[in-house]
Amino acid sequence: MDNTLLTALIAAGSACIGALIPSLFSYLGKRKEYETDKKAKLEEIRRKVYNEYIDALQAMINAGNRDNYLSLQACTNKILLFAGPRLSSLVNQHYNDIVQRTLQGKPLTLEEHTRYQTDIFNAMREELGVSTEKLEKVSMVRAGF
Repeated sequence: MDNTLLTALIAAGSACIGALIPSLFSYLGKRKEYETDKKAKLEEIRRKVYNEYIDALQAMINAGNRDNYLSLQACTNKILLFAGPRLSSLVNQHYNDIVQRTLQGKPLTLEEHTRYQTDIFNAMREELGVSTEKLEKVSMVRAGF
């Protein structure tokens, strides 16, 4: 093979690699930026949805009327969409128990609500990275005013 041709091939290969490397690093950087942005947006959505759920749960506890049950149902559905598996399972189980027990005329006891609420709040805190310290007891008892 002619030295000129070999030199040209090596130069062409080097140019291709030289152009490819910055493109590769740019792609990897953009991908990491996208993933970071995606996580931040999901966390923002979760915070909003979790706050809505807590408000709906408190409203249902304070006044267990049809509108408050429907609001809790809508918030539960949002949790099921955006939360991780553990929190989704806890919230779904709590909602199903609330509805079934209410239909049976045997509403959940304060202790049962407290257990669910404590587990749900701890799962929310864990998902949001708020604290590794678990809450021992959360109770959203009916406001009596």
